[in-house]
Amino acid sequence: MAKKKGISGFPEWLPEQKRLEDELIRRVRALYESHGFVAIETPAVELIETLTSKGVVDKEIYALRRLAAEGESEAELGLHFDLTVPFARYVAAHFNDLVFPFKRYQLQKVWRGERPQKGRFREFYQFDIDIVARDTLPLACDAEVISVLGKALLALEIGTPRLKLNNRKLLVGYYEGLGVPETEIPAVISIIDKLEKIGEGEAARLLSELPLGDSERQRILEFSTHRIAGADFKSFVEGCDLGSELAEEGAEELVTILALVPEQLLPYIEVQLQIARGLDYYTGTIVESEIVEHPEFGSVGSGGRYEDLVSKYLSKKVPGVGVSLGLTRIMDLILRNDLLPLPSQSPCRVLVTVLNEAERPAAESFGESLRSEGVSTEVFFRSPKLGKQIDYAHKKGIPYVVFLGEEQSVKVLATGEQVSFDALSELFSLLRK
Repeated sequence: MAKKKGISGFPEWLPEQKRLEDELIRRVRALYESHGFVAIETPAVELIETLTSKGVVDKEIYALRRLAAEGESEAELGLHFDLTVPFARYVAAHFNDLVFPFKRYQLQKVWRGERPQKGRFREFYQFDIDIVARDTLPLACDAEVISVLGKALLALEIGTPRLKLNNRKLLVGYYEGLGVPETEIPAVISIIDKLEKIGEGEAARLLSELPLGDSERQRILEFSTHRIAGADFKSFVEGCDLGSELAEEGAEELVTILALVPEQLLPYIEVQLQIARGLDYYTGTIVESEIVEHPEFGSVGSGGRYEDLVSKYLSKKVPGVGVSLGLTRIMDLILRNDLLPLPSQSPCRVLVTVLNEAERPAAESFGESLRSEGVSTEVFFRSPKLGKQIDYAHKKGIPYVVFLGEEQSVKVLATGEQVSFDALSELFSLLRK
């Protein structure tokens, strides 16, 4: 007998859970489009050399090969692990057909070969936005994608969002100002990026394995523990010696971005100087987000600015900035913690009963009349006792049950009330009530 249990790391939702996911998608899509982002879709696969070009661990990539492929040649295609690298390739491929600045949103599944755990899957939806432009990209675009991420998390109504900002220039510049060798900066960034997860003690131990002085290690840790409210960051910078022009440039970029974010979003923003983002294509602004009431769950959306990602495929400067919302991760958070009520299994408002098969044509015709007026309607597929048909409507969450015959009536399952009607207009009036 074939295996019926699902595969670990590949989630599948029940109908009511899928309807909830679709509602979340509707809210986020409406928000993205309200800011002028347009939808695109890219293939599920990319060349493996494309996927491995920007700081991605090979073992996370699923290679794609036909089961009956001939020969022993290595697979050339892999399932995409995120949507940013495919988007950069897409921009290069369609460069002459796009209008810049190009603002896109993209909802697709991605695949990563990592160990499944709470909030982490091997197959999951990402819901991205990006803005790319020719030659230069103003910091107003960074502010916009950060603002849209904040608005999206608020629109989901799953708790209080916290947007955690930093800037790679600020990080790298500060380490350079301390005298950290250029070759060691990536290792320092990797350690500090995990500070919240591993704690200061373990971070100090890992830093001690690098060729750094005690003073440098201590100042790195002290600097990295700063958490500054978005509204207070400008004052913090004015009273802080950052040690290099590059660090000051990164800090000034953050000050500019925070001044452009809508005032109502500022209470949800913190500058956290340990945020680094693991992927090495980020060059400036970086952002991660979490739900305050569930910090243990980790990031639910993240992103940042990249200057050279598109240039990998095109001899033109096309800077970009974007964020990715982890839709499947958010669904897992919601379902584990009952953060939102599940909708009914069925989208229908009315179930039309069938007393016997001789009445089916009339029942089907009545159902079509309701649908033509925009009322989602199901006609029961058989003609058992009416009690079974009513029970079916209860289980599916269909609120109204219609009975046809000499006397037409509708039963309101929430109250048990049953009301007669003569014409469709009377039924529509009842449904509106």
